[in-house]
Amino acid sequence: MNNVLDYFERVHTLISGMSRMEVERYEEQLLSTERGNLRIRLRFFDNSLLEISEALHISGETLNWLSYRYHYQKPDASIIFRYDSTPHHPEVATHPEHKHAGTVVVAAVRPSIETVIAEVSEHVRLKE
Repeated sequence: MNNVLDYFERVHTLISGMSRMEVERYEEQLLSTERGNLRIRLRFFDNSLLEISEALHISGETLNWLSYRYHYQKPDASIIFRYDSTPHHPEVATHPEHKHAGTVVVAAVRPSIETVIAEVSEHVRLKE
């Protein structure tokens, strides 16, 4: 990957291929060819919600996440999962990265955007 725009295009293509959901927000903020922010809000047919927030930096051909949050919730706003890099769980081995699985916090590193979409898609598919 040569620049942040390439990553933005990859994410846009991935989301464009999804069905049975509405894009409530899709915001790309290009700060430079090496730095950008992405904010996305997707509402699914079952009224569940996925919010994506990423701050990215590319160095050479390596993409680095300065911060991220992938939050998926039920229609009643209770959490299904959230991966994030907020340093508020120092007891987790992967600190500051971790995953909220319902009310439990577990060690986890940042998943790819494809993995997040697949996890949400599996959950939504089970409701059909």
